[in-house]
Formats: sequence, C-alpha cells, structure tokens
Amino acid sequence: MSIGGERVRTPRWFVGVMGLLILVVVVLCLALCWVLAAQGTFVAKALLWAALVGFGLVSAALGLIGLVRYHAIQLCLAAPLFIGGLAVLVWYEIPERAGWEITRGILEDQAVECVHPGERTRLGVYLVRFIERRDGGCLFYTEGADLDRSGFAYFPDGPPPVLGRPQGPGIGYESFDGAWYRFTENS
Repeated sequence: MSIGGERVRTPRWFVGVMGLLILVVVVLCLALCWVLAAQGTFVAKALLWAALVGFGLVSAALGLIGLVRYHAIQLCLAAPLFIGGLAVLVWYEIPERAGWEITRGILEDQAVECVHPGERTRLGVYLVRFIERRDGGCLFYTEGADLDRSGFAYFPDGPPPVLGRPQGPGIGYESFDGAWYRFTENS
C-alpha cells in the first residue's frame, strides 16, 4: 500500500512478534501431535489445547491488524494455517493412527515374550507402565489413562473372553486392529 506514492513498510517489531507467535504455534502444534500420537494424559492434552487457543487468538488479533494496516498477508495467515492444518490432522485422527503404525510392530515383538520390563518403558511412541499376560493375551498398560487403567491387548489365538466396556470392576476389551484390542480396567 502506498500513501502519497510511498509504500508503507511492515515494521520490524511486527515482523518479530508475528515470527515469534508463528514459532510458538508451530511448536505447540508439534507437541500436540506428539501427545496425541503417544496417547498422552488428559492434562497434557488440555494444557496444550488451551495454550494453542490462547496463542492462536493473539496471533489472529495481531494478524488482523497486520492485514488491515500493513497488508502482510503471508505473515498474518501463517499461524491460522498451521492451526487449521492441525485441526485437519486431528479430525482424521492422523497423529493417533501414525503413533499406532509406528508402534504396532514393536508391541507385537514384545508380545511374543510378554515379559514386564520392570519399570515404565517407551515402546515406540507409547509409554508403557507394565506388561502382563492375562485372559490368554498380552496386555500393555499405557500411560495416559487418568481414571481407569487401559492400554492395548494382543490376542493372536482368538478374541478375548469379554468384549465391550466393563460394567463394574473388571476388564473389558474392544476390537481395535486385527488381533489387537483396546482394553479398559475399572477398579
């Protein structure tokens, strides 16, 4: 835009602030993708979503000012586009599916022995609390369940004895991927 034949330059402070906001939004998007892929805790997901909403609103407000005043289109649309891209990934559950695809083979290898490694360990992208042979399968209790104990169960020789969510104290299995099931154990 020109005023009296002179082009209005985007101030350095604005470029710096928007650059920092874009960087923070990108880091939050990547962190949220990791937490979703790794079946992170509800608290971690809530904090990351809240931070992303906060920084997203700030970048949208400043971006609107930058669009109107400085016509800095690319700089002002970057953060909303990253957030929109994350929304598409989350909508189609791509982080969760990617985490599973990365980890499935590692869990299958571990399920052959089905031996508890002694302490929490990372298998693929999942943090596994412990491993247990139960109901004819191998259960991987994963980090992330805040109220109930849950995780992945491998039943290569047939389905588990109980399908569906547990009605009271006990364990229930839901079909997930071939010989793999998701389980929830109520105390």
